[in-house]
Amino acid sequence: MKKNNLRILVSLLLFIAIPAFAEKISIQDAAEMAIKNNKDIKIAMLKTEQSKIDVDKAWSKKFFTVGYTAGANTYLNKNFSKTGEKFQHYLTLSQPIYTGGKLKLGHEISKENLTLSQLNLDKVRKDTILDTVKAYIDVYDAMSTLEVLQKSKETLNQNLKTQQELYDLRMTTKPEFTEAQRSVADIDAQIVEQEGNIEVSKEALGILIGVKDSSQIEIIPFGVDDNFTSTVKLDEDLAKLKTDNTEYKIAMKQNDLSRKNVEVEEASFKPSINGVINYGTLQGQDRFGNILKPRNFSTSAGVNFSWDIFDWGQRKNNVRYAKKTQEISSVQIDQTLDTVTANMRKTYFQLRSLEKSIKALELAVQKAEESYEMEKERYAYRLITMENLLQSETSLRQARVNYAQAKLKYYYLVSKYGAFLD
Repeated sequence: MKKNNLRILVSLLLFIAIPAFAEKISIQDAAEMAIKNNKDIKIAMLKTEQSKIDVDKAWSKKFFTVGYTAGANTYLNKNFSKTGEKFQHYLTLSQPIYTGGKLKLGHEISKENLTLSQLNLDKVRKDTILDTVKAYIDVYDAMSTLEVLQKSKETLNQNLKTQQELYDLRMTTKPEFTEAQRSVADIDAQIVEQEGNIEVSKEALGILIGVKDSSQIEIIPFGVDDNFTSTVKLDEDLAKLKTDNTEYKIAMKQNDLSRKNVEVEEASFKPSINGVINYGTLQGQDRFGNILKPRNFSTSAGVNFSWDIFDWGQRKNNVRYAKKTQEISSVQIDQTLDTVTANMRKTYFQLRSLEKSIKALELAVQKAEESYEMEKERYAYRLITMENLLQSETSLRQARVNYAQAKLKYYYLVSKYGAFLD
């Protein structure tokens, strides 16, 4: 996959930098760092390099090899006394002439495996980018929730201050004042917990992008157009899955490989023929020094013919097994397409649903803010209890959290939808 194609997934996001931040990592920076530093990607790249070596190895098997053979034998009589010695050494050149197509198929399979490795590398990159986007969003989510909690703390601290003044003037009851204290202690506990969630989320992001000191990570808030589905055509995108989706291309390539493996097993029924040329001291010499004399060198040429005739049906069973494997891979092609199609449709409709929900949740925040202001006024006239007021504040806090989380989920699903066509 080219670098520009890798950015398609992240480019769906509209990045909005907030000037108040100092040193930061944007979501696009995080994706590029993951591509460069992630260990899963490095492993997949090394496996691709191994596949390239396998192609070279399979190619070289089609051509001649040269070997050297040397031997020494001592002959003994029945009393184990030496009666003579024989020495020989020679070079052998062996060239495959006919293998029933096994060498050709082996080279083709190695190239298919290289393509499969490259596709798997693309998939690892894509999955890593998605994981990075999710991890980045998790940090953003945790930080957004912390901001909501801190905003609530300001409100609750102000409320506690008011209650303290009223209690000192004997204008409120002890239970009312105690409830105000409890609400502040509770929000403090939630803030501490959320700060821990931020550190954990940053650590997960740091592992993906290769940053050891994850506590130093500062993210940049971002946003996307909330009408993403209006810019896509689902039916056209579904039709592109057969040409663009990585998982489907992997399934197709695996089917091609299984088909060639059937041909390899069928080729085992055919004989093998090698051309052989030997040069050196081919006949045994009775003196070691004689094997080194050029006048004793000779050349021989010939053909080696081998054919496995009977093996109790082992090769036949290997062919049957390979054919069943090929049938399985054929079914998996359809299975992969069905799964990817269903997931893409599901993601699309989740996005459409969220587009409606986000608007409703935004209105819910506005309503909760208005309700809280009204409850504060009612409490000032002692028309409601402190518990009622704090419940209204809790509802406002949850409405803000729900709205922020829905938007972040929407951002992730936008990236996920784009990944289906990558």
